[in-house]
Amino acid sequence: MTNSFSISAELTYARIRGLMGYFSEASRRYGVPLALLLAVASRESRMGLALSTDGTGDHGNAIGIMQIDRRYHPGFTESHSPFDHQANIDYGAEYLAKLLQQFNGNTARAVAAYNAGPNKVRTAIYAGLPPDSVTTGGDYSHDVQERKKLISGLLGLSQATSLSIYIFPMAAIAFATYNYMTTQRP
Repeated sequence: MTNSFSISAELTYARIRGLMGYFSEASRRYGVPLALLLAVASRESRMGLALSTDGTGDHGNAIGIMQIDRRYHPGFTESHSPFDHQANIDYGAEYLAKLLQQFNGNTARAVAAYNAGPNKVRTAIYAGLPPDSVTTGGDYSHDVQERKKLISGLLGLSQATSLSIYIFPMAAIAFATYNYMTTQRP
């Protein structure tokens, strides 16, 4: 599980890279809550911070911030660069919206399906198992939900205002750390 400092650093990075507009636009377009979309991006790639230099993750199987898997989404991954952040975020939001619809708005099931695939999640449910039983780490949807709560608080998207007092100090620290780290490279 991540903490509010690392989430704040990820949000700061997303702002610095100009990604927040892409997330907001995709959230509105597909009706996926912004905090949920950001939470999935956080779990998948730390909002881009955990990507390899070629823009991939998962041993080269997934591309971009939303980690769209080449094995299951070849139409998208073959026609888009891992560095086309707008398209990647848009596609991830569209896919998550479809999963939310397939699972009748059940966020835990839809988020688990984003990670493990809808067929694996349905099989687990039919076997009487929780959706997370087939996900990476066995906690994917739970972790995304926790990240969503932190993000909601940090962005002031919910009643969780107690965390919002930390936004500016944490963002300033994260920004200073990012600047220091990027200027120290040879």
